[in-house]
Parts: sequence; C-alpha cells; structure tokens
Amino acid sequence: MKLRKDFSGKMVYGEGKSLRERANRSQQRRKRELRSKIILVNAGLALIIIMVILVCKVVAINRQNNEIKKDGQSIQVEAEAKNGKSPEGDKKDKAAASPSPAVTKAPTGSAMWIRKDLDKNKPMVALTFDDGPYAPVTEKILKVLEKYDAKATFFCVGNRIPTYTEVVKKAYSQGSQIASHTFEHKILNDLKKSQINAQIKKTDSALQKVVGCSTTALRPPGGFVNDRVKKAVKIPMVCWNVDSEDWKSRDTKKILSRCRSIGDGDIVLMHDLYPTTAQAVAKLVPQLHKKGFQMVTVDELFYYKGIKAEGGTVYFSGK
Repeated sequence: MKLRKDFSGKMVYGEGKSLRERANRSQQRRKRELRSKIILVNAGLALIIIMVILVCKVVAINRQNNEIKKDGQSIQVEAEAKNGKSPEGDKKDKAAASPSPAVTKAPTGSAMWIRKDLDKNKPMVALTFDDGPYAPVTEKILKVLEKYDAKATFFCVGNRIPTYTEVVKKAYSQGSQIASHTFEHKILNDLKKSQINAQIKKTDSALQKVVGCSTTALRPPGGFVNDRVKKAVKIPMVCWNVDSEDWKSRDTKKILSRCRSIGDGDIVLMHDLYPTTAQAVAKLVPQLHKKGFQMVTVDELFYYKGIKAEGGTVYFSGK
C-alpha cells in the first residue's frame, strides 16, 4: 500500500490512516497477544501445581491407609496372642473356610526348629547330639531322621562348624535345631565371665555365617555349671535326663539298652562322632516312631510342654 499526502499535508496510507495510528494499533495488538500468552502460561503452571498437589495427597492417603492396616493387623495378632490363639491357628481356620488358601511364608531363623502342627497330647522325646558336627556320622543320623519326619538338636562345637558347613546347613534345612556346645568344648566352670561369653559369641558368629541365625540353647560341656556360669550365660542351658553313654561303650546294643526307658518329655544325650551311635539311631528312631513318639527339638519340647526357658537356667527335661 502506497503513501500519499492528505489535504493537510500529512503522510497517510491509501486508506487514509496515519503511520502513528497504525503503529499504535500494532503495538496494542502485540500487547494483547503477549497478555494472552502470559495468561495461558500461568494457567498451565497453575494446572501443573494443582496436579502435583493432588498426586502428593493421594500418595499420602495411601501410605496412611497402609500404616493403619498394618497397625490393625499388629493389634489383632497381639489380641489373639493374649487370648491364647496363634496367628498360625487363625490362618488355618481361614484356609479351611476359603476355597483358595493363602500361601504363608516359610519359617526362617530359629523358627525353623519349632513346628506348630504337632499333637501336644502324644508323647515327645528330644534326641540330642553333642561334640559334632562330624559329616560321616551326622549325615547318617540326618538320613534316618528325615525318613521318619523326626527332628533332633545338634549341640555343635563352634570351631568344627567351618569344617562341616554343608552338614550343618543340611541339619538346619531339615528342621533340626542347631545349638551351642561352646567354641572349644571348654569346661565353663574353669573360665572367667569374659571367657565364657567369648565361647558363646564365637559359636554364634560361626553359626550366623552358615545358617544366618544365632543359637537359642547351650549345653555346657560335661554338664558342669556353677553360679558364675549361670550369671554369665544369657540363653537357656540344656542338660539331659537320659544318658546313652555312647561315648563310653561305643556299642550299639548297650546304647539301645540305656535308651529303653525313654518316656514322654525326656532329653536324651548322644554324640554324633561315633559310627556305633549312627547305627543305634537307625534302630532307635523306628522303635520310638512305632511307639507313637514324636521326635522333637529341644525348643519344640519346651514349647509344647509349656516351659518358658530362661537364660542362665539349667533344664534337664521337658517334664
């Protein structure tokens, strides 16, 4: 569009509008466009902020609901425990009522050697083995126990565990209890408090590396315990009331003869060092099974007999 002079001599477009008016209108249009863009940007930012706030609130609400649910479950478990009910029993009831029972997690740690499905009205006996592990003998004992769904307690000497880790793992995986027989089989009565604690801690450390848990029972070598030992030891000490004397006779018939009087709640002393002991176990376990005995760990025996074993206390049986 060409410029021309109007009647007053001003330069105008062909339509008669001055350059200043054109510039002013163009500037106003740009301002309106800029304001529109600013409004759109601010609206977008506001929308993003609102969405972020909503997402944070939803996450917070979900987290709060999960915490409330967990607290409710904990309160329910505590209430059931006070009423003499166990979570396992409740799970069984729910499983019986539901066509699709929920899968429960396998036990770990010391829970491995306490079964919750045994019959407390049937006789129980705890077979225990000292001074091992020793794979050539321990393996044979474990084979017999597995065949009859029997469990035992192995009071291991701590410094032997690194040498026989595989057999310790096998005993643990089968549900047998792994307990302490000190680290070096030292008579605790002859030691100072710090030395007694060292014997226990070293064994626990060796066991932790193999099966991932600590011992829950100690058998003092020789069964010797004095007041200093009782004050130093923080876990239950387990002796026995039936002695097979397998270390002394090393004769299968004599071992079985000394085990003839086994009764409900007894704790039997043997040693998984001698082939004759493994031979005796191969005959003793089927005999006990036929008589209706449940062969259990020490912790299982105390659990079903209602004995709350305390640290520093010596126990001889589950009676």
